[in-house]
Amino acid sequence: MDNPADISGAAAPATYKVAITDQHSGRILLFDRTAQWTDANVRWSFSTGNAPGWDHPFEIRFRDTQRYGMIALMTFGRPGEGRAAIVNVTSKAHLTRADVLWSARITTYPHSIERVPGAGAVVVAGSRDRLHVFGPSTSDPATLKEVQTLNFTKAHAVLWDDQNELLWVTGGTVVRSYRVTGTMRHAQLAKHGPDITIVGNGHDIQPDYSRPGTLLVSDSHHVYSLDKKTRALTTLVKLAYPKSYVRHESGQSMWTTDTSENENVWGGPTVHFSAGGDRTRAGAQIYKARLYTTRFH
Repeated sequence: MDNPADISGAAAPATYKVAITDQHSGRILLFDRTAQWTDANVRWSFSTGNAPGWDHPFEIRFRDTQRYGMIALMTFGRPGEGRAAIVNVTSKAHLTRADVLWSARITTYPHSIERVPGAGAVVVAGSRDRLHVFGPSTSDPATLKEVQTLNFTKAHAVLWDDQNELLWVTGGTVVRSYRVTGTMRHAQLAKHGPDITIVGNGHDIQPDYSRPGTLLVSDSHHVYSLDKKTRALTTLVKLAYPKSYVRHESGQSMWTTDTSENENVWGGPTVHFSAGGDRTRAGAQIYKARLYTTRFH
């Protein structure tokens, strides 16, 4: 088992962009990894105005589409009142709710969202025990409509695996995979393979970009390396309440943890890097930090 600071594959910080979800300000912000994370250095942003259901951003994820190019998938909210949303990233540098291509009210406390290419489906993980599947009638995301709802205890994270054409989900003490059958409004999830048991409450699933055959799964006190083919699970590192964890193709890891005792707002002011050079925004409560990439592996 490694220490977080020991799992870097390079001596100096790699250069890439990082998106953060700041639950304090209700904004999603993009920075250069090596810049100071000040307002003057924000490269891209989405601001909710903390409207009901739009406060407390939980997820930011970038994906490619034929129609719009790069889009951002996002979730927000509180228990009983949340939103899942899509925006066109390339339209302008600073976006608001007026720029949304699609949004849906989610009452199950949405923590994560993913798009399944080909099928056109969008899947939202609601931490109050639900997976929501949306299918469009055309390539326009504005036509997305809920087509399936599944039970999944404490569903927190969802990720598409393009190598094996599986949708991975974690929540509670389970990691589970699904096949996606059908397309558009006929898209459905079907459980595939045996469940994988983890110790604590599953919070995040991310690619290991330095090892394309593996995923990184975090729970309340651990980060695991998961072999996508064999489903073998190895404890990579122990961390207190990791909310997001990813490894860049350089071998450097990036993660966030929750240092707050406020159970309505999650996260701390710092994003950690295994190569050093942590970045802190005073007063921020950063739930997740994501690499600015559309790649699935």
